[in-house]
Amino acid sequence: MTRKRLFRTVGPALALFIVVFALYALTVAPGTLFGDPSEYQFIPAVLGIAHPPGYAFYTLIAKAWQILVPLGSIAYRTNLLASAAGAWVATAVYLIVRDLIAHAGERDKGAFLALVPALFAALNIAVAPDVWQHSIHSNAHIISTALAATHLWLLVRWWRTGKDAWLAAFAVTVGWAATQHPITMMGVPAYGVFILIVRPTIFRQWKTMLLLIGCALLGLTPLLYFPLRSPTAPFDPPPMYTWEGFISHLTARGLRVNLFHFGLADQPDRAHVLWSILRIQFALPVIALIAAGFVWLAKRATKVAVLLGLYLLVHLGFTLNTVQDVMAYLQLPFVAFALASGAGVLGLFTETPLLRHREQGERRGFREWGVVLFLLVWPFLQATVNLEQGISLQDFTEAEEWVETVEERFVGSGEGAILLCDGEHLTPLRVHQTTHGLALKPEDVTPVYVSTARPWAESVWAYIDEGPIYLPDYRPAVRNAGFRLIPEGELFRVAAPPVTDPAPSKELDVWADDRVHILGYDLPQTEVRAGAHLPLTLYQSVTQTLEGIWMPYAQLGPVEDRWTTDSRLLTPQWQPNEVVVERYELIVPFNLEPGTYPLRLGYADLSGGRPELPLSSGGTTIELATIEVLPRKEGPSERVLDRAVANLDNQIGLMAARARSGLQLRTGPWEKPLAIDAGGPLHLTLTWRALTSPRESHTVFIHLLDGSGQYVFGHDYTPLGGAAPTYLWFPKWLPGQTYTDPYRLVIPDTVPPGQYWIEVGMYGMTSLRRLPMVDLAGNLVGDRTILGPIEVR
Repeated sequence: MTRKRLFRTVGPALALFIVVFALYALTVAPGTLFGDPSEYQFIPAVLGIAHPPGYAFYTLIAKAWQILVPLGSIAYRTNLLASAAGAWVATAVYLIVRDLIAHAGERDKGAFLALVPALFAALNIAVAPDVWQHSIHSNAHIISTALAATHLWLLVRWWRTGKDAWLAAFAVTVGWAATQHPITMMGVPAYGVFILIVRPTIFRQWKTMLLLIGCALLGLTPLLYFPLRSPTAPFDPPPMYTWEGFISHLTARGLRVNLFHFGLADQPDRAHVLWSILRIQFALPVIALIAAGFVWLAKRATKVAVLLGLYLLVHLGFTLNTVQDVMAYLQLPFVAFALASGAGVLGLFTETPLLRHREQGERRGFREWGVVLFLLVWPFLQATVNLEQGISLQDFTEAEEWVETVEERFVGSGEGAILLCDGEHLTPLRVHQTTHGLALKPEDVTPVYVSTARPWAESVWAYIDEGPIYLPDYRPAVRNAGFRLIPEGELFRVAAPPVTDPAPSKELDVWADDRVHILGYDLPQTEVRAGAHLPLTLYQSVTQTLEGIWMPYAQLGPVEDRWTTDSRLLTPQWQPNEVVVERYELIVPFNLEPGTYPLRLGYADLSGGRPELPLSSGGTTIELATIEVLPRKEGPSERVLDRAVANLDNQIGLMAARARSGLQLRTGPWEKPLAIDAGGPLHLTLTWRALTSPRESHTVFIHLLDGSGQYVFGHDYTPLGGAAPTYLWFPKWLPGQTYTDPYRLVIPDTVPPGQYWIEVGMYGMTSLRRLPMVDLAGNLVGDRTILGPIEVR
């Protein structure tokens, strides 16, 4: 290959890699994150063993990267590894489409136009939100995607050139994939069929077969890391020097209950889920080009069409019927979709006059160049939309702030505290302990991992005599075990009732109807943006236990927040003379005009029809403070809020609800009952829209209620059947994204005939607290929405 030809081949690919890497590097997270991303930072640093399936390949390559790329902290440079892997995914897509261009004989019909299909495909996968989000924080899944893209590139390269060196390199990378994650092996059936149809006699070519076997075994060598490192690895890994421990961890035996969660009857809904997620990754014109690309491949590159078709069939069949890391796994089929979009552009050039004019010696006109310009500008428009939606993590500092909170609260305190942590909160601490010099000594605080083997309440009982116990967030299981959760800054202190020591920062001496004593409050901020939340912690007490349920409410200027009783310590549970501390949040409407508003507090008797109770200070409310409401930074338009069926906590909008039973259709909210036979399926489709970036992962609940409002039957699950959590580390829902969420609910045949009602909503996955519903004026209107009645026959 001449130097000029080499530059024409390698130069654009290198430039593309640099541009995409720069895009990701400018939006990459600056430090630690919660959950698995931080594990992917400290495990390579200490040469540990990650959670199943272990990620041997990732651990070794990340360790090498941490040594060879000494930029910033260990956390930051490991985030940059994800950016490099994502940039390679885009580059591999570019190289594959370039080979398709060469196969079609179009490479020399204009060097620039020959680049357009490849650049279009590469840039579209680069700006796809799922791939972008995985490319700006530490994770092993973008490495899995990079391996899959490498497999496809090497196979297509071998197909076009016929050189077995490419096939040998492919065998090595397949070995690497086997040491990385089982999802990377889902393409193996497609790879095998492709190799056989390209060279049907390969099994009789024993030298080639021996070469491939040797290369595959070479690729498997990272697996040796597990038995060699297991005896001395930190954080008590499983004994992977035994065959049982090795196989159990490598195959993620404990996580396989999440596989093939759906049956044959659910497949139409799973296809609907794929369409919903695909629409978020690629715009409709790109999806049209993807479809055209498969047609072009079937006509002009049939063997590659078989490769990509089988690859998609296996990957999607597995991933869409799984409820574990679905968005991470979907990156791999998105690579194939991006390749098809490039083939679609290539077909647009070869099957339309765009290149025929060149062949006939005619000059290209404005229309042809306009199409080319549109194809190249489109991915940049998508990138702009992503940035406006807040895809960047360059300002994400919550995990770093959590570490600072722990350090400031405990280091040097001599308190001997126990800090119970889930994996999400423990991993940032471990990054700083292992790579940043954070010293958490037992005489100050001991972080303790809470797992399914020893859940929250059991962990509290296990350490109750060791010292004061703190939690990183609100855990209803601990409260339900009889303990009190006392908010202290960002933490919650666990205490046995009655609790008498908490003291508010702002004292009050006000009685509600002479029975509830309002002792004071904490108000950490007096400024809030429209659309945000204003935290308020109340200190309250009673002299005698109340039989009725009394709840505080707040008014911020014209807006009134009537807090719900969900997941709170209610007045009948209060003990006489104890100090009950509860944290509340005021939801500030998106449309509240900037200005200064009084914050007022009142009390209501929910058991007696919600009447307002008189206060000893006079009237029914008392002014606590003056709040400055600032203009909102982001949020939906008035039209979006007006169209929503329900606004859930200013975070998520329920935009539409459609129910079907047989040929009957209802659009929520409906009044005419939907008839359904007991034992029959109810098809319900919910359309969600992210109003802002959700603050945690939420669970959707769909409940059947009887005439008295009692629960009869229901379904509680992560949105889209587990496929798209609102916030699972990253990716998360971005403002403006819309998700179609289908359900097939079989009404139990034990449900008696009669009329029932369907309620829907969401609650926090960890707090279990329902998201409150907000009306257009910003007032709280409950914590569920009733879609309508159904008649069970």
